[in-house]
Formats: sequence, structure tokens, C-alpha cells
Amino acid sequence: MIRSARVLSPLALLIVVWVITIVVALLPLAFPVTFDISLALLRRQGMTPEDFSWIGLAWLCLAFGIFAVASLTTLQVMRPQKPFRGDMDFNRMARINFTVGLGLQGITLLWVLLTARELGGIGALAVLVQLDALEAREQLLDNTLFVGMRIIYGALPAVGAMAATLLAAGAKTGRLGATERRMSKAIFLATLVLLLILPIVMSQRLLLLQLIIASYVGLCMVHQRLVGQRYVPLGIGLFMFTWLAREALTNPTVDGGPLEVGIEKLVFYFLNDLLNSFMPFGHDFDHTYGYFSFRFLVYFTLTDGYFATLLRDELDLIGAIRGGGAWSVFTTPYVDFGAVGAAFYLTILSVLVTAAYRKASESPVSAAIYGHVAAALLLSPHTMYFGHANFIAMLIVTAVVGAFGRHQGTTSRVQSPQSPTS
Repeated sequence: MIRSARVLSPLALLIVVWVITIVVALLPLAFPVTFDISLALLRRQGMTPEDFSWIGLAWLCLAFGIFAVASLTTLQVMRPQKPFRGDMDFNRMARINFTVGLGLQGITLLWVLLTARELGGIGALAVLVQLDALEAREQLLDNTLFVGMRIIYGALPAVGAMAATLLAAGAKTGRLGATERRMSKAIFLATLVLLLILPIVMSQRLLLLQLIIASYVGLCMVHQRLVGQRYVPLGIGLFMFTWLAREALTNPTVDGGPLEVGIEKLVFYFLNDLLNSFMPFGHDFDHTYGYFSFRFLVYFTLTDGYFATLLRDELDLIGAIRGGGAWSVFTTPYVDFGAVGAAFYLTILSVLVTAAYRKASESPVSAAIYGHVAAALLLSPHTMYFGHANFIAMLIVTAVVGAFGRHQGTTSRVQSPQSPTS
């Protein structure tokens, strides 16, 4: 059994996820009768297998090569990993993470409850979800408490992953008190439950996947090896529960049972995402100068309307050369900057994520940060998650918890080593 944490390196993760994407995407093409729903959904997006292009394939290979060379070079240049830092107070970090988590979860639940009150109560919201899940989602989006409210919901995986890495660090070092351990377990479980249920109504199932992946990778990076492989099927099962529940509500008119529709919809996304990576290379368009690669800047500066107007012609043209969803991590920078600019962008991105991997075992904070980076890498065929506001919000929350968790001239309240199961 593989134990080395090297299988969680950026390059290894990219290889694994892209191989899986290609294999799954080929299933509907190899078995069109079995995966007829996937192909029907593809046609609904105006896409066909003919959207594949050899130029696009050449670019994907070149882009992967650029990323790989930059990553391997960074690993050679950077110093070896250091042991856990001594200026981290795990107990203080756990208490701060618990407080931040309660705040994020409280605001999110208040949002849902106030929306439910306007609809006539929780019962009325539940009925609306069963009758029209998309309308229920619109009602929630129309009743946000303040501008940028969705980023509170989007940052929830940060506190859950931070709690998981703190529990792992505490089990390894004995520097997490019993009370703080209970607090971390509570905030992790509460976050998990929320992200199992809320995406069924509010979409953004990637948040649940982000929590599961970031927590597991963070745990492994703390121990500097693969651990808990027996829980991987559980994580997959939890995600599939939410995925199937959402599809059962949003695709009632598709002919087929919830399980069949949900699985074929998932297969469709793999094929859709792969073809999205090829589509721009068969068309002429004007580049968008970072609008997609640095999407989070537009969100946080509230300038989406301004740039949407400024780039209206470019965005209208580009919208016609994309199916459902977004472009991959290799295609998005090409759309924004062209080949030369994309090569530079991917080089910088590779250096940054590889540096995060190299430093991941130094503290719970760096482990949690790399957990989110790893999740973004595993989502790379589906979207440029590194440019998403949710991803940046998760990093900010994790960094804030870590910054306030450092020693400030006092000694940490160190507990004696305890069993991980105590």
C-alpha cells in the first residue's frame, strides 16, 4: 500500500485527476447506449465530440509540461521540509477557529432562516425545495443579508479543514487540550453537516468536496504520509449523497431514476469539462486580460459590472465557445492572456502551489492551506478554482486563524500527550 505523501504533490495530483477525467469522459463515447443521458445533456449544451481539436491537445500537453518543469525545479531549489514550528499555540488556534466557525455558520443559518420566514417558515421552504429547487435557490440568493454574503457560505470549508488539521496535529504532538479537541470536533462535524445539506438547495457542491479533500490532505501532510485510506470511500460516499440528492431535485423531468440520472450527470460533467478545454482553440476571439484567471479581484473590489461592460464584446464572443461550467486550469489563462501570457501564469502558479506543498508539514496552518490547494488541483479539469473568490476566502480565513494563534510573549498551555482516540 502506498504510504508516501509524495503522491499528494501538485504534479502527482494533476496526473491522477487528468487521467481520471480522460477515462471517465471517454465512457459515453465508447458506450453511447449506456450513457445516453450524458450525451443528451452534452447536446443540450450545444457541444459534440467534434469540439475536440489537435491544437487544443497540443496546448494542454505544453501547458502541463510548463507546470511540471516549474514544479520539479521548485522542489529542487527549495529547502527540505522543516518540523512543526514552535511559535504556534494549538489551543489558541482551536479556540479562534471555533469562534470564527460559529460566526460563519451562524450568519449562514440566519440567512436561511430569514429567507424561510419570508416564505412562510421552514416547512414552506422545504416544500419549495421539493417542488422547485432552482426557485428555492433563487429565493435564497435574492435575500442575502449584505453585499458579498455568499462568500461567508463559501468560506465554510476553511474552518472545517482547519479543525481537522488541528486534531491531527494534536494527536501527533500532544499539544491540543481536551476542551480544544472537543471544540475542533464539534466545528468540523457542524461544518460537514451544513455542507451536506445546504448545497442540495443552494448548489455549490464543490464546497463539500473542498472540505473533504482539504481535511484529508491536511491530515496526511501533518503526518507526512498517507493515513486513513479506509475513510476515503466514506468521503466519496458523503459527496455522492449530496450530489444525488441535488440531481434528484433539479432534474425531475429527465427520464431515469435518481441514481442513474445522478451518475450520468456526473459523467457528463467530465466529458463537458474535457471538451471545454479544447473549444477555444478552434475559434477566433479576443483575450480577456485576466477577467477569468483573477476573477476573485473583480468580486472583492465589486467591479464585476464595470469589467463586464468594458469587456462586453469579448465576453459575448467567448460565451459561444464554452459549454456548461468553466474552462480548466490550463485553458483559462490561455483565454485571458494567450499562449505566452498563459505560460508565464502557469509557471508562477506552479511555483506557488509547489512551495505550499513543500511547507505543508510545518504547521497545521500550512497543512490546511495546502489541503485547499490540493483540492483546487483536483478540480483543475473542471474549473480555474485558484481564481475563485471562495478559494481566496478560505485561504484568508485559514491565515487569520493561524496569525492569531501564534505565541504572543506567553507560553502555550501544553497538555501531556494523549491518545488520538481519547
